[in-house]
Amino acid sequence: MSLGMVLLAISPIVVIFLILVVFRRPADITGLLGWVFTALLAWLVFRTGWPVILRASLSGIIASLPIALVVATSILQMTLMQKTGALQRIIVTLKTVARGNQVIQILIINVGVGTLLTALGAVPVSILPPIMLALGYSAFAAIALPAIGYDSLCTYALLGTPVVVFAQFTGQTPEAVGSYFARFMPVVTSLIALGMLYIVGKWKLVLRGLIPAIITGLVAGFIAIGMNRSGWLRLPGSPAVRASHW
Repeated sequence: MSLGMVLLAISPIVVIFLILVVFRRPADITGLLGWVFTALLAWLVFRTGWPVILRASLSGIIASLPIALVVATSILQMTLMQKTGALQRIIVTLKTVARGNQVIQILIINVGVGTLLTALGAVPVSILPPIMLALGYSAFAAIALPAIGYDSLCTYALLGTPVVVFAQFTGQTPEAVGSYFARFMPVVTSLIALGMLYIVGKWKLVLRGLIPAIITGLVAGFIAIGMNRSGWLRLPGSPAVRASHW
């Protein structure tokens, strides 16, 4: 396959990114436009028949249904909390978190609380943005911070399939492969923490929060490494399940 065809194959991702970031369109409109662009690209360039395109689209809807249900129930939860006044009480409580220290507040809410919410089965991107807006952050920051704050640890937890495949391909144990992946966690989490500070206050806030951000990244990263090596979370079944999850 030529380089041009490869670029065309990944162009839907670029188009969706541009619609979201540059043109600031809502996610539902972006998703629809992205699907239309992808379908036309498959039909006109890759000569894919419409029956195949429609079946693939239906398969994608079914595959993403669990995520859609999680997001929908999270939105329902936030709506109920808002109507009952629980959301306002949470906001008042969170305003006392690291009062006067924006760096610590960003890290605790978006890395700490965001990771906790994900571990409980909730979606930080649908729960935390209204709270961040109420705390005085811009609409962009209120969405971006929860979207990336919890990402490093939760993405590492979702590496189960790559760990198992890589272990089978190389003949190594899942524990060994998991340790290779875990080594990147301190660096990745630290960079994510610094990126959040840059979103809110550019380089000024990055310099002010350099040490707390690095400490946050190192703590989260080395916890991932420690959980991989400890063997505490041995789930029923093969060790591959335990190692791939952590």
